[in-house]
Amino acid sequence: MAVVGDQEKRHGIVLAKNQLASRAGVKTAEVIWQAQSKCPDLVLATPHYDKYTFYSRKLRELYEEYTDKVEPFGLDECWLDLTDTIGDRDPKEVADEIRDRVKKEFKLTCSVGVSFNKIFAKLGSDYKKPDATTVISESNFKEIVWPLPCSDLLFVGKSTKERLNKVNIKTIGDLAACDREFLFEYLGKGGPQLWIYANGLDDSEVKSSDSKRTIKSVGNSTTTETDLTSASDISSTYLMLASKVAGRLRKAGLKGDVIQISVRDKDLNIYEKQKILISPTDNSQVIHRSAVELFDALYDWHVPVRSIGVRVTNLRSVDAPEQMNLFENIKTEEKNRKLENTIDAIKDRYGRDSLRFLGEIERNFDTKE
Repeated sequence: MAVVGDQEKRHGIVLAKNQLASRAGVKTAEVIWQAQSKCPDLVLATPHYDKYTFYSRKLRELYEEYTDKVEPFGLDECWLDLTDTIGDRDPKEVADEIRDRVKKEFKLTCSVGVSFNKIFAKLGSDYKKPDATTVISESNFKEIVWPLPCSDLLFVGKSTKERLNKVNIKTIGDLAACDREFLFEYLGKGGPQLWIYANGLDDSEVKSSDSKRTIKSVGNSTTTETDLTSASDISSTYLMLASKVAGRLRKAGLKGDVIQISVRDKDLNIYEKQKILISPTDNSQVIHRSAVELFDALYDWHVPVRSIGVRVTNLRSVDAPEQMNLFENIKTEEKNRKLENTIDAIKDRYGRDSLRFLGEIERNFDTKE
């Protein structure tokens, strides 16, 4: 069985799968026909996002009975720091109690990882599924964690795994034994951080339930009902996305100076590129222009485009001091800001669809923030 996206809206990918489907080779994010080729009798179910969020909220309320340090990781996972709340109780006993309550009160199963840091707790929650508790301690983590493939470590994605495998780093133990200096040269600043994770040295705190989440980036993407086949298609679509991103930045009182784009072609290959601006922005025209420039430098139109996205990162407060740009027309910048603030005010009062770009009207967009 697999939960899949809306095929009519061209979101026909696997969103989640059960253990039987997983053993048949079905993978999350692959297209439905690929999953069905591996598992011809695959039962397809539609997602119910409202129920998903409802139960996620209820589960977090249950977790908060044990500690006020409950940090969500996506919708269906959380870190809990029980250090100051369970006294002399065995952490595994508490984990088993939580699993039992989830099963009895919500008719759901969950797997729990118990460890001395967040990274290994996350790994432990994935170690045995669908209903188990795995304890990874300072005394046993080398036996449990190090033989696992490096892709099992949090933040080691497909491309990082492939790069590590090229230099014969295949397990988490290989990563732990690697030279930090080499990892920095080979992977950039993320390399030494992975070394820290592999060696069980992560000391990041579990944030409290009421802590305000730091916004690290703002982005939007869209899959159009028909493929994008021309520069004008790309430009109008990025204009719509840039407008949404800029509006959310202004609402949050943020600016950013790194623009990232993603492109997925009709064969589901993904391409990404980014650039650094001279000064931070929350202006839709600047974001749009940068996105189009990045696309032109990145994509060669070997096949039509299925979906695109744009994201602004390296954010800071709109009130933060910044170096003035000598080549920027201050009056034009102020005029653009007043215009976009007026657009924001109209959308706040009459709804976000009260003002729309022509390209947005002509195409049926389905955006993801």
